[in-house]
Amino acid sequence: MEVDLSSKFYPEPFPDGLPIINLARISLAKLLDGDEQEAALLFDVGKDKGFCYLDLMSHEKGVKLVKEAEQVHQAAKEFFGAPVNEKRKFKTRPPETGLLDTGYRETGCDADGNPNKMEMVNIAQSGFFSGTEDYELPPFLAPYETLFRSILRDANVIHNVILSVLEKQLQIPSGTFTSIHQLTQNSGDFVRVLNYPSPKDGKPLADPPTPPHRDAVSVALLFTWQGGLQITNAPNEYKRLDTELDPEESWFYVPPLPGHVIMNLGDVMHIMTNGLLNSGKHRVVTPPGVQGKHQRLSVLLVARPWLEAKMRTVDSPLVRPGQYLDSDLTAREWGREKVLRIIGLADKAKFGKN
Repeated sequence: MEVDLSSKFYPEPFPDGLPIINLARISLAKLLDGDEQEAALLFDVGKDKGFCYLDLMSHEKGVKLVKEAEQVHQAAKEFFGAPVNEKRKFKTRPPETGLLDTGYRETGCDADGNPNKMEMVNIAQSGFFSGTEDYELPPFLAPYETLFRSILRDANVIHNVILSVLEKQLQIPSGTFTSIHQLTQNSGDFVRVLNYPSPKDGKPLADPPTPPHRDAVSVALLFTWQGGLQITNAPNEYKRLDTELDPEESWFYVPPLPGHVIMNLGDVMHIMTNGLLNSGKHRVVTPPGVQGKHQRLSVLLVARPWLEAKMRTVDSPLVRPGQYLDSDLTAREWGREKVLRIIGLADKAKFGKN
């Protein structure tokens, strides 16, 4: 099955001459086959930047996910065109229950009331599969429910492939991570579809549409067909405030790679390994060059732990003793604190300015 390289996904080539970061390329097929070298490479990625390209075209499970992401991309062109007032009816749940895993959100509107910086919809995995709640998509999303269910189900498989490899590399019992990342558990997993409208004046936005942050997740899979994602090579000092600015020259683009998804580990893995695995800081800026003239759509699939799981350091011979967190929080409690802080930064911070 071929990846669609037409202009509907890749409107312009990624420009030459920009600072880019060379990420490792890891084969899903080799991970599924138990390849020890590939597993070790994934572990090294986790201990370093926490980011890599995952080659999905090497296995039928990955090919299916690529095609589903393309279908969500196409659907997004339609449902983001719904009136803003209609989209606003899809309310984000309170952090006490939803952790931003469902709803509609926008950051900045133009004089006509249309989003001009970034908008997103979040569709909850637990809403469809946990049986713990009434969950109904609004009319502008309802026609795509089967697609959302399918991509969430398939992403959960890929997430757990990664988590099972990390279990083995950490020499901890099988199921330590995967048992708290199940499809039917009440968790904060979601598929997030993001729309970054092209700037009307054709100039890059002064402030990043998505400011520097680390993800409040276990594993994230990002499908994107244009540039804009950047990660920093500044020292990855996790306990620095997210608002603390890294030098502009420390930011490097992560170009999209056909047939691959950008995988990164999140804060959960950093905490549960007492700092051994890294949650890399990243941001999203206006796509570079002529790519910035086009609407940028992305599809993000994240894994978070079961809400009642304890955010405790695992007992591994490779992990230094002690607990990363001072208090014995559940994933629900910790996630609420973390996500509220991210929302606050996105709403209030003026990045690049004092």
